[in-house]
Amino acid sequence: MLHSYHNTPSYMRQQPVVSHSTLPRVAAIVLATLGLSALLLTLVFSLTGKQSGSPTGAGTVAAATKGAVADWTVLVYMASDNNLEAAALDNLREIAHVGSSAHLNLVAQVDRISSRNIWDDTTAGNWTGTKRFLVQPGMEPDAAMAVQDLGELNTGDPTTLADFITWGITRYPAKHYALVLWSHGAAWQGLANDETSGGDNLTLPELGKALAAAQQQTGFTKLDLLGFDACLMAQLDVLQTIAPYAQVAVASAELEPTKGWAWDAWLSALVANPDHTATSIAEVIVKSYMSLYQRTEDVTLAAFDLTQVSAISVELDRLAGALLTGQPTDGANITQARTAVEVYASTNSEQFNAVDLGQLSTLLAARGATGEVTAAAAAMATAIKNARFAYDAGQSHINGSGLSIYFPPTAAQYLPAYEHDSPLTNWAKFLKAYHLTLIV
Repeated sequence: MLHSYHNTPSYMRQQPVVSHSTLPRVAAIVLATLGLSALLLTLVFSLTGKQSGSPTGAGTVAAATKGAVADWTVLVYMASDNNLEAAALDNLREIAHVGSSAHLNLVAQVDRISSRNIWDDTTAGNWTGTKRFLVQPGMEPDAAMAVQDLGELNTGDPTTLADFITWGITRYPAKHYALVLWSHGAAWQGLANDETSGGDNLTLPELGKALAAAQQQTGFTKLDLLGFDACLMAQLDVLQTIAPYAQVAVASAELEPTKGWAWDAWLSALVANPDHTATSIAEVIVKSYMSLYQRTEDVTLAAFDLTQVSAISVELDRLAGALLTGQPTDGANITQARTAVEVYASTNSEQFNAVDLGQLSTLLAARGATGEVTAAAAAMATAIKNARFAYDAGQSHINGSGLSIYFPPTAAQYLPAYEHDSPLTNWAKFLKAYHLTLIV
């Protein structure tokens, strides 16, 4: 459970989510300031091994026929038991513009909320709790269309996510699988908060636990593609967490508009060519997203080869070690680089302190770093370029790498939780030393 979400006061106090808005999908940790957010996490699976087993999860099951093996099954995990309820239903309707076919299964698990706030959505029968749908062309997501009613579930529980993945893969077999985690996101601090469950959400360790459980239960080896249609999720900590379970990732290092990805565009492309690989459909997702927002100033999206992420982490470890054991001037150099580097979610940067990792590495040499620090920084910049195969951005981040790292500028902004919630343990050691022993 992420320590920040349920302690954030009056996060719903501002205007409701508006359909087709370009307002940012900010993470729940700053909703007291901005009031709007959304996250979509897309995971695409290539299954090897067993597909046996029965559907998991309790509840009332409506009639649904297990068909022939499709080319793709897209599983959408909509954690909208929060102020994103209206946006979730809008995105479901957009998915229904395409709808399921012989080649494509579009499956959604949706958790809704009942609220007296003005953003509460009463459409589609105003049902509450958690339901599962096989999304048909033109479908309205009311209770009658659900294939399973699970009652109230906690979307911040890793078991809830693992059960959905296992159920979807078992019930709707395909050559490739996509899972969409749809909710609030806060980079290394977690995602998918559930207000009915006290604001509980998935931390990165819990996300890894859910993926590992689904892997064990279904027998897949690695996912083809894991994409985050989400604010701030293109962070090295996140990619390192999911790298053991996926081949390709799509994510934004910046805040995203409420509408999120161009769902109808990339799903239509998948219908037109069901032979898309994870790499080629990732490129479509990036291109269609940027086309939708016409390169709005702060919009970014990138696609990464997750098999190359470990090389980035190795060089980050090398850089952290060099900074810890290097010359006193190295501290001054990195402080200057931190001051000059691009910051994501700049209007609320102190909440996330996410900076562009590629640009940080370049700035270290520009600010006078030498020796092992410069060598490690240069190698890390190269590793990022090798891992990233698609990237586009608005003017604010046109020179960015599309990948962020946590780097608070002051000790007061440093969150000790980073030391156990992030897999980047050596970078955490550097940050702690940087702030607590005043190596600068």
